[in-house]
Amino acid sequence: MYYWDTYFTNLGLIADGNIVLAKNNIDNMLYMVEKYGFMPNGNRIYYLTRSQPPFLYLGVKDIYNVTNDKIWLKNAYKTLKIEYEFWQNKRRYANDLNFYGNHDFHDSEIEKGYEYFLERCKGFTTEDFSVKKRIAHTMKSFCESGWDCNSRFEYDGENYIPVDLNSLLYGFEKQMSIFCEILSIQDEKVLWIERAEKRKYLMMKYLWNDRKRAFVDYNIRENRFSPVLSSASFYPFFVGLSDNKYDFVNLFSSLFLKYGISASAKENTKGYQWDYPNIWPPIQYIAFVGAMNCGLEDTAKKIKNTYIKLVETVFAKTNNLWEKYDGNLGIVANQDYDSPKMLGWTSGIYIYFLSR
Repeated sequence: MYYWDTYFTNLGLIADGNIVLAKNNIDNMLYMVEKYGFMPNGNRIYYLTRSQPPFLYLGVKDIYNVTNDKIWLKNAYKTLKIEYEFWQNKRRYANDLNFYGNHDFHDSEIEKGYEYFLERCKGFTTEDFSVKKRIAHTMKSFCESGWDCNSRFEYDGENYIPVDLNSLLYGFEKQMSIFCEILSIQDEKVLWIERAEKRKYLMMKYLWNDRKRAFVDYNIRENRFSPVLSSASFYPFFVGLSDNKYDFVNLFSSLFLKYGISASAKENTKGYQWDYPNIWPPIQYIAFVGAMNCGLEDTAKKIKNTYIKLVETVFAKTNNLWEKYDGNLGIVANQDYDSPKMLGWTSGIYIYFLSR
C-alpha cells in the first residue's frame, strides 16, 4: 500500500460503505508509524528511507467521523504525534517550515540517485559531480512529495519549501487541536493552535506571492519563488488556511484545462508527468474541497463533473481507469512511464464525487 494513494482510495471505500476496509487501511498505517517512527512511502523495505505527503491525520478524521470511536481515536492521536515529530525532527529548516526529502545522505548514494533520475527523466545528462549531487537530492524530494517528477522544484529540491507539505502540516496542527477538544486534552489543544498560528504566519512570510496572488514554493537558498505555478497552490484552500474567493478563482483560471485541473501551468516546465497538461485525480479532489471551503459551489461542481465525465469517457474507450490523464486531449497520459491501470485514487475519487 502506498501512503497518500491510500487516503484517496479510502474516500471511495467510505463513500461506498466499506468502512471496515477503510479502517483497516488506516490501522495498517498507524501500525507502521508506531513500528518505524513515520509512515513510509509504502509498505516495502526499500521505502524506509522516505515518507509521502502526511494525509494520515485526515484518514483518522474520516474514520472517526463514521465510527465515533473515542477509544480508537485516543490511540490514533498518540500515534499521530509520533508522525508529527518525524516531520519536525527530520524534515525542518531553521526557519521552522518543512521540506521533502532526507538531506543527510552519503556521497556513495549520489550516483545511484542521479541514475534513477536519468531513468525517469529522459534527455538530461551531466558529468559535473556537484550537479549530480543536487539532482540526487532533488530526486529524494520528488519521491517524498509524491510528485515524481516535476518542474516546480527545478533541479534544487533540497532547497525548496513546498506549499503542499506545509499546508498539510498546518491542517495537521489544526485537526490535532480538534481531536484534543473531542478527547478533552485542553493543555495540548492550546499548543496545537499555537503551532498552527505560527505556521500560518511563516507561510505568509515565505510562501505568499503577492504578484501571483497565490502561495508558491520558495527556494530558501536563492531567496526566490519557484518559476512554476502548480496545483500545489490549491492546498492552502484545502486545509482552510485561506478562503479568499478571488484568489481561488484566479488560480483556478490559470490551471483549469478542458478536461480538468492541470498539475501546473505550462510556463517554465520541462514536460514531466507532474507538469502541464496532466490531470492527476488527487489534485481534482484537493481543488474541489478548496472550492467548497471558499463557498464556490458552482466551481466545485465544475471540477467534480469534469472529472467524472473524463473518467467515464476514457473508460468507455479503454475499459480501464488510469493513473493520470492529458488535460488537453482527454486521453491517457504516459510521461515518464506507461500509465498504470485502475489506480485506487482514480476510482476512489470517482466514487466519492458520484456520492456528492
